[in-house]
Amino acid sequence: MKKIKIILLILITILFSCKERDKERYFKYKITGNVMATKPKSYTYLPTQDIKSLQPAIAYTDTIYGQNEDSIWYYNSDGSKLTLLAPYKIYNIK
Repeated sequence: MKKIKIILLILITILFSCKERDKERYFKYKITGNVMATKPKSYTYLPTQDIKSLQPAIAYTDTIYGQNEDSIWYYNSDGSKLTLLAPYKIYNIK
């Protein structure tokens, strides 16, 4: 029984590790940077509080629509705009 659990654990880790490589196969760019995110509201949330912070993010895309010294942006397939803030780094996959 212990051997079966170990084999299942190894198979699951292999499956999840392959997903990152699949993304890199289909997209032209990998961009690492930061996004502005709001913290989840607690039950003591006051309407005047607006707590935002930078969170690390990774984006995969085929086209980059704009770039400044402090941000880079592209549009998703549904038309929404995604902006990554500095410091960002662009990796050319293909």
